Amino acid sequence: MAGFVGPGTRVDVLVSGNPTGSNEPVITTLLENIEVLAAGQKMERNASGEPQTVPVITLLVSPEDAQKLTLASNEGHIQLALSNPLDTNQEDVPVLRNAALYKGAGAPAPVVAKGKGRRVSPVAPPPSVYVVEMIRGDKRDVTKF
Repeated sequence: MAGFVGPGTRVDVLVSGNPTGSNEPVITTLLENIEVLAAGQKMERNASGEPQTVPVITLLVSPEDAQKLTLASNEGHIQLALSNPLDTNQEDVPVLRNAALYKGAGAPAPVVAKGKGRRVSPVAPPPSVYVVEMIRGDKRDVTKF
């Protein structure tokens, strides 16, 4: 993410891999609008024993989402995408297959991932009239805008 992910930013977690019984790789959005708690680096040794710097990002997730992340990291490849902080809608993002990458390839209709997602309460529209109540001692004034 080239330094753009820091504490307080929000990300979507994407997972790509080959589902059981499928020869075609797919990608889907696993988690949406997840808060980043920390971002940094740690030192690890690679296969030949040489030290290398590895990026580490800590996400604020529920225990159920932590299980999903762990399974996804073992079964596929995880990628993070920055979320628009103003977009709080949760959407059913379809699973994409290789054919969807190429125009005119006759890609089949995308399959919508099933499962429990986090529910976001709808945002109420702002009131058409604003009411301000001012109390000074025993006097009460109400002003409408």
